Amino acid sequence: MNAANDEKELERQLEKRLNGIDIPPCPTILLDIQQELEKETQNQREIARLISRDVALSGQIMLVVNSSAYSGGQKINSIVQALNILGVRQVFNLVITQLLKVSLSGDSAMPMERFWETSALTARLAAELARRLRCIRPDLAYTFGLFHDCGIPLLMKRFPQVRSVLAEANASEDGRFTDVEERHLGTNHAIVGYFLARRWRLSVDIAEAILHHHDYHFIFGAGDLPPDSRRLIALTVLAEHIIRLQAGDSVNQEWHKAAPYACQLFNLSLGAVDDLVEDMCDWQG
Repeated sequence: MNAANDEKELERQLEKRLNGIDIPPCPTILLDIQQELEKETQNQREIARLISRDVALSGQIMLVVNSSAYSGGQKINSIVQALNILGVRQVFNLVITQLLKVSLSGDSAMPMERFWETSALTARLAAELARRLRCIRPDLAYTFGLFHDCGIPLLMKRFPQVRSVLAEANASEDGRFTDVEERHLGTNHAIVGYFLARRWRLSVDIAEAILHHHDYHFIFGAGDLPPDSRRLIALTVLAEHIIRLQAGDSVNQEWHKAAPYACQLFNLSLGAVDDLVEDMCDWQG
């Protein structure tokens, strides 16, 4: 069996483990913008036209870019101006964030505001870590930080007991987070997120990183995971560690499991990581 057939067989096996969860289709507007971004010469006016075609989306983007986090006190009056000031990749990150929220909204076991706030914060921290460590493109780190847990809202729509399952998984000291989900739900958020990433035509590196983002031994040495996928996992688990510390949560089982592999990947001592975490906390304010 060749590599292509092996990959198809793996996909079939993983798909069986979705356990009845529906994966939302990729929005057409996202496909159109991705196609424009892949061109050798990007046309900002065409990207602005595509975004503006969706009135609700463009309205949300304008609200965000004029917030204190992005505008710096400068009034931004159009999508074209936002692209000029913030850059294409930054605006694209905002677009994909809004589209993801809309696609995954709906009836779930709990309100999702905190989930989205944490996802957005994780994405921003992962992108900044990527800049400081110079290990991968910050926009890829942002996208992965945003998408890596995107299977959770879909699990919530399907299973009412997700909150207790996630709490048990977070408290697990030794076992894999996703193994706890598998025991209770017959699937896990990494598999669900992987299929969402594939359907939304995200890069293979991001999709593979989503599938294995709790397989920390893959970060350094184990498996055939692409190098960028390893870096994405390590950056994001470090970003989540920083968020927990800022929230006053000193017990982070996931960082405890991942730290040896992440430190080895980035060639950092635990002391150097502590210094980096302190710098990032100051940067975050």
